[in-house]
Amino acid sequence: MEIIPSKTPDAQPTIIMDERERGKIKEEMIKLPCSLQIKTLELGDYILSERIAVERKRGDDFVSSIFDSRLFIQLEKLKQSFLKPIIILESPNRLFERKFINKNSITGAMIYMIYRMDIPIIPTKDEKETANFLLKLAKSEQQLGHWPDLSKIMTNQFKNAKITREDQIYFLQGLVDIGKSTAEKYLNIFGTPYFALQALLQTDIIFTKNGNPKGISGLMASIKGSGPKMVSRNHRMLKTSYKMTKKSKKKTRQ
Repeated sequence: MEIIPSKTPDAQPTIIMDERERGKIKEEMIKLPCSLQIKTLELGDYILSERIAVERKRGDDFVSSIFDSRLFIQLEKLKQSFLKPIIILESPNRLFERKFINKNSITGAMIYMIYRMDIPIIPTKDEKETANFLLKLAKSEQQLGHWPDLSKIMTNQFKNAKITREDQIYFLQGLVDIGKSTAEKYLNIFGTPYFALQALLQTDIIFTKNGNPKGISGLMASIKGSGPKMVSRNHRMLKTSYKMTKKSKKKTRQ
């Protein structure tokens, strides 16, 4: 852990910064009159108290993380562990740099974060403005007696860690030929990802006399879209040795 002490002893708010925050933003953070602790954080880019964690996104990265769902997953986890998660949207002028970006999709996602997830989005012009905002927010929060006690935060994360529907859907989408709607259908029918996997593994493939697959029997048989091809491919994926898949991949390349 790297600790950079305050340059002014009469005003020493503490800011915990993720060690992956580097370059210009780190230079600006080091200049601040605060006690800067640099650690590897599991959640958020900055922790200002046991209540406040901040996720910093530059405009273009904000857009990318929306479209690959990365940001929504990060924010859901932040909400589980912190009472007041915040997004800093740095350089918002870069939101619409790419011509193919649909502006309505971006604004819709931002409205969802603000009104449905109850997470404020704070725009800043650049790294310097971001650093100054973090300092002011840390001062205000810590004057109220809320400090970034990392041990307490980690305890809260362990206690409050929740499994969301999105987590379960995402897990099942890792199977072959299973999209979001099919994953949701399985969860509604079987209740948990575990029972969905068990149902899949206990479903047998019915073959014709010539050895061609013609259908399935078992718990998946009555579910629309669950055919022999999908079942067969997932049986192979779940049961094939990892070492064997590596060997076959090397053989293909030769």
